[in-house]
This record gives sequence, structure tokens and C-alpha cells, in this order.
Amino acid sequence: METEERYINKDEWLSVALKRQGYPLIPSNVIIDKTVTGLGITHMEVHSLRPSIIIEPNVPVIIGKAEGKANRLAVYELCKPPQIRKFLQRKDLKYKKLITTPEGFEKIKKVAEALGIDIFKEYFCLFDECEKIIQDVDYRSRIAQPINDFFEFEGKAMVSATPLEMRHPKLKEQNFRKLKIIPLYDYRKDMTLIPTRSFDRTVKEQLRRLLQTSPYICIFFNSTNGINSLVNFLLEEHLIAPDEYKIFCSQDSVDKLKDAFFYESFEELKLPLAKVSLFTCRFFSAVDITTLVKPDVLILTNCVSVPHSIIDPFTEAIQAQGRFRNKYEDGNTYNSLTVIANVNESMEVLTDEKVTARIKVFERHYKELSEEHNAESDKTIKQAIAEDLKAIKYNDLLGDDDKLNYFAVDNWYNEERVKRYYLSAEALYQAYMDCQFFNINYQPEEQGIGEEDQLQIRQAGSKKAKWRKIVDNLERLEKRKIADPLYDMQADIEMLRLIEDANYIIDAYLLIGAIPIRNANFNKGEIDTEIKAFRVQQAKDERFAPDILKAIRKEFQPDVEAEKNVTYMQIRERLKRIFQAYGIPFKEYGKKGVEKAYFKLTNDTIRDYFKCIPSGSILNGSYKLTAMKPELVQKIEESI
Repeated sequence: METEERYINKDEWLSVALKRQGYPLIPSNVIIDKTVTGLGITHMEVHSLRPSIIIEPNVPVIIGKAEGKANRLAVYELCKPPQIRKFLQRKDLKYKKLITTPEGFEKIKKVAEALGIDIFKEYFCLFDECEKIIQDVDYRSRIAQPINDFFEFEGKAMVSATPLEMRHPKLKEQNFRKLKIIPLYDYRKDMTLIPTRSFDRTVKEQLRRLLQTSPYICIFFNSTNGINSLVNFLLEEHLIAPDEYKIFCSQDSVDKLKDAFFYESFEELKLPLAKVSLFTCRFFSAVDITTLVKPDVLILTNCVSVPHSIIDPFTEAIQAQGRFRNKYEDGNTYNSLTVIANVNESMEVLTDEKVTARIKVFERHYKELSEEHNAESDKTIKQAIAEDLKAIKYNDLLGDDDKLNYFAVDNWYNEERVKRYYLSAEALYQAYMDCQFFNINYQPEEQGIGEEDQLQIRQAGSKKAKWRKIVDNLERLEKRKIADPLYDMQADIEMLRLIEDANYIIDAYLLIGAIPIRNANFNKGEIDTEIKAFRVQQAKDERFAPDILKAIRKEFQPDVEAEKNVTYMQIRERLKRIFQAYGIPFKEYGKKGVEKAYFKLTNDTIRDYFKCIPSGSILNGSYKLTAMKPELVQKIEESI
């Protein structure tokens, strides 16, 4: 897509900047990348001298932009067709502005058709916060519903401070271009990034600290249950009074929270804010929040317990911090911004190439079964095929018209992209660096085994899965030890030992390492075999160490005693004393040995060290030791 650059000065509205550079109105067939939130692009359209349909992602935005304005109508679930009809029929309004949810657009279209109004020619359509079509389509399929109609408008544009890549073919067919707004000033925001392995503890510590000085705290956390837990903590610890919080979320979540006695819960933005205000994702973008004083802002992700709370550094983090509209004396809209997130090294993540491959497979199977269904004449068999067809994964990528929903495809690529950032603290930090919107104060919490690590291990579905996670953590601890030689991993290992069924795999790892365990596919029998093989080799390595060889050569002195016969019993007793002195476990022939002994001390053990001539006697047998083996002599000499 071709990119056209336009520039904006500090404290300049985008409408002024665009007019100054040749655009008195928002142009058609563009995706406007604002770069910075709050530049007034929707303000520009609602005040433009033309009728407009502005599609906003969520209800609070719509109500806020339409409230109290005669020429604006908020179209959402509570707005019925008669209201739309009455509004469209008003003769006293020259430039009507319909501000609608994606789901509400269909009502506008049907009413307009009934009235004989061609909205596609008469109205300009602006799709605001266009990345939300991609991000929300997986749980809110109707958000993409008006997209085919959108491309039918003669005048149309998409806009966002954080647009995502789109694959819809109409963008290319209609020669869409990107209008990139470049600020001529440093717009980056200061932010503290805290990756943690103990999400609850870190968040609670941060809240305790902030509440000592902060007049307002605003928390963006896309988890109703998580918000429930945080408010409970604040109330139980008497950090806030019962009337010092507000929760802003969907109506369904409001109902659940009020059932749990959280009565300060609202579907719409209700100002002024409370001492602690908490927002789910419907308030992350487009909403304008005014404050009495500068708040402290927290953006939270718990990808271990609540995967859908994951925040995209390139979009949602930028959007959330951009909700605040009041600029204070220092030019800032908030006092501090802190991002707290845990990471999940074992999260399953697909590359773009793997997503593409899976889509191709799903599509092929869908087409093959569709062709079989169409060719089948037997009703019973046809119905069976139809049932199988509905169960195919490819259906998740289809729209209501049973055609490929390109935004569902984009959603899949996008979800995997964002998940990749949360595989490690370093990856998350790099993502925030790459988005180039923040001045980052990086404060990773370097604890070895955190709450999330223990939780994931305990929640593993099987013993093998549990062992796999334990080995993952042990490898991570070992890498940290390499990076920081002063780090003592023993305390973290002891924490792992508190987990049921952990001791065996920890001891195996410390003995043979991760590779043999993984090669054994975490099967205990195969791991035991690997352990035995290792100990056999270990015992061999130990009893052929240079110090042992020196002790054996000194003990038997073949050069001095070459003509003497040494009985089997004498050989065994003299070797036994040496092995015991050096702590080498062995099992004496015919006797019960220690568990970890992986070689037997027999009459023939001496032949591992010396060239020997046996006496040939069955009773009271002996050896004449002529010389130590040359390769062992060389080993002794090389060690000197």
C-alpha cells in the first residue's frame, strides 16, 4: 500500500494540519495512521460540512460523541429503527451525523433503504479505530459485518493511531493508500515496564506504593475476574473505602460484578473518576476521559491465568494511555505510566508461516467436503456430510455470508504475533522498544521461580506435562546462572521440590541434564535407562581419573612386583581400599552393594589397569602384574 506523509506540529489539531497541507476534508480511500492519539480526527469529521456515518468500536464512545448534539444520533442496541427514521427525515438538519457501532450499521442501512436514501452516495463513512475490527472479530463476529458495505461508499476512510496490517482484497482493488501523520515533536511517553514471574504480588506491591501518594489510579485490565480480585484486595486491606472505586466494563460484566456486590460498576463512562478506576478493553480506545488531577496509570497483563488479558504493545498499550484528555502544566495528561506483565515461556505460539499452512489445510478440507456434499444425492449421507462440514475449523474464518472473512484471518495472524512478545521478558521489552512510542524504564523482576511458574506446573494436565515444565524452568535457571555467576539457584530448586512429583525429575535433571530427559520423552522407564547409562559412564570416568590411576600404580608397583603372584583376594581388598578412599561406589562380587554402584569389583577388575598373566589355578587363583597399560600411563603423565 502506498504511503503519503503529512506533518503535524505540537499542540496542533489534525484538522488544521491537514487543511494546511491540502486536505480541507478527510480524503477518500485512505487509512489514516495518526501515530498519536487525541489529534481530533473524529472531531474533524463530526464538524465537517457533509453528512457522515462514523463507525466507532464501542458504545461509550458513541454516547460521548453524540450526547447533547442535535445533528448527531448515537446508533447502538438501545437505538430503535423509528428513532433513526425520525432523525433521517428531519429537514432542519443539513449535515446529519450518525455515530454507530458496527453492529448498529445494519439498522441505518435498512431504514435508509426504506426511505429511499442512498447512503453510499450521500454520506461519507469513517471507520474509527479500525484495528478493533481485527482484534475483536474472534469474540465479536458482527464487528466486521459492515465491512462489505463500507467498500460500497463513494467517500470512505479508516483511521487509527495504531492501525494493523489488513489483507482485505478490496483495499488493493480500490487503490487505498496510507496517510501517515508524522509529529514534528517528541511525542514519546515515559513508561516503566515491569515483567514479573509473580503477577499478583507485583501488582499489589505497586498499588500499595501508589496509594501512598496518588490522588487517582487508573487501571486497564481486560479481565472482569481479575478486576474483581483487585478490588477485593483493596477493600480487604483497607487501602480504599467502599465508595473509592469505579469499574467500567460491558453490561454483562456489570451484571456479574453487581451480583458479587461490586455496585460501583458501569457500562458507560461516569465522571468524575474514583480514587481507583478500572477499565476493561471496551474503554481502551476512542473514549475521552477527563480528570480533575493527573492520575497514575497501570496497564496489566496476566497471560498465564488470563490469556485474553494480553495487551499489544503496538496498539492497546498506546491506545489505553491515550484516553486522558486534560493536559497539565508540564504538558502531560497523567503522572506516571506503569506496564506490569507476566510471561509464559511454554505458551504455544505459531509463526506466520505455520498459520498460513494451517489455513491452506483447513481450506482444502472444507472445499473437498463441500464438493462431496454438493455431489451427494442421498439425504441421510448429505446431512451427515453437512454436520461434518459445520465442525471443520475453516468455519471460524468465514463470515455470515459463508465467504472468507479476511478480518478473521488477520485476527489469527495478529493473535500469534502478540503472543510471541510474552514468551520472555526480553521479547516483551523488545516489542515496546520497537513500537517507538515509549521512553522505557525497564525494571524486570529477576526472581527465579515465581507464583506463575508454580501455578503452571501444578496445573499441568499430567505427570509428564508437569515434568516438562519443571525441566523448562530448570533450564531457565541454569541460563540465568551462566549470565550471573553470583546467582545461587539452590533456593529456587528447593521451591520446585515443594511441588508434588518434582523430586525425581529434578534429581534426574541435575544428574544427566535436559537433553537425555527430552530424548526419553519424559518417560520414567527410559529416563531410568539414561540414568543407569550415565552412572556406568560416570563410574568408569571416576575410576580412571589420574589420581586413582596414580594410587593404583603406587599400590601394586608392577615394576617392583613383576615376578610376584598376587592372589585374587589380595587384589580385590587392595582395590577396595582405594575405591573407598576416593568415594567411588562399587558392588563387590557376590555381595550386596550400594544402589548407585554401577560396576562390580571382581577378580578381573585388575585387568582394566594392568597387563596380567593369570596363574591358571581354579583354587587360590592369582595374577602376575607385568605392567600398567600404556594409555593409562600416558594419562597419568599428561596430568602431571
